[in-house]
Amino acid sequence: MITRITASLKRRFVALWFRRRLGGAGQAPACLVAYLPQRQQGWILDFLWRDLCEQLRRQPGPAVGVVATAAELWTRSRGTDLMVLAMSLDALNALIALGFPPERIVFYHTHVRLGLPMQKLDLLHAVLVLNGFEAELVGMRKVPRSRIHRFPAGYDPTLFAPPASGTLRSIDVLFVGRYRKGTDGYYHKRKRYGFQVALAERLLAQGHTVAFLGSDWDGCEYPLDSRIQILEEPHARYATVYQDARLVCSVAAQEGGPVSFLEGLACGCLMVSAPTGFIADLHLSEVACWTLPLPAPPQEWADTIDHLLRTVEGPSEQQQAQRRRYLQAAQFPSLATQLVEICWPST
Repeated sequence: MITRITASLKRRFVALWFRRRLGGAGQAPACLVAYLPQRQQGWILDFLWRDLCEQLRRQPGPAVGVVATAAELWTRSRGTDLMVLAMSLDALNALIALGFPPERIVFYHTHVRLGLPMQKLDLLHAVLVLNGFEAELVGMRKVPRSRIHRFPAGYDPTLFAPPASGTLRSIDVLFVGRYRKGTDGYYHKRKRYGFQVALAERLLAQGHTVAFLGSDWDGCEYPLDSRIQILEEPHARYATVYQDARLVCSVAAQEGGPVSFLEGLACGCLMVSAPTGFIADLHLSEVACWTLPLPAPPQEWADTIDHLLRTVEGPSEQQQAQRRRYLQAAQFPSLATQLVEICWPST
């Protein structure tokens, strides 16, 4: 009890000093940083932040950057109108534990996880969510609706677009994502690698070409058919792979919103997924997307995909136009503008 009281008093004291150090809104230079400890740099959200920073630097607005330690955060705070983007639940909890004022934190809520406490969500400046389902879950935690904002994972429209009309695509089914070892780990349960490999095997048996786009599949712990194309490309070349694929498939059991979904939509691929993430926000028939039940066996998934490949040529012009309307809010320029408006509302 004494330890908890001491920790609480320390946080309040540090928060008071942060507030005294920080500049007032509209009275000091605006600054927006992501809190990314060293062990979290180099992952997907780090890349997302780099892309957003590139857009933010192209337009008048706040200074941007990354802080990895409490000392760096303290240095950045001096005389600035500072807002901090917590890129993970661990980062949010660390900022709260440091005593950084919660009203200056924007939390990027990228995944729903069971049994993990989330502190002071109702006191944060804003919570960014990837899809409507997560927005409802955050709303149940007494966060005012005005502070909950839909904020997709983002894609670069100058890279990801449909290929030229009449282009032949040589990959029938594309799975996107790197492999991580540890068959009993959280990542395997979420990504369902074993299911993906079993599904790929059935699609090959039906005569389809299958490719996995991502790194570290040479360490796959499931029996991987040698006919599966393993593609390791830098992200800047991903668009050329999507443009060579007829259908992109995600079997993941829990996704807030995979970047591959946005990129596949933008490149004119047919999309098949479990009913989780971005896809749950769409009128599927209007955008050439399909979902399959999580409990369905690999053969049911394979039979449905086989049917789609035999009967659907690709998104119609009307479906592609509807995709563009949906994707507009997920383009990095749009996201950068939205984030600045969230941090420093104009009205």
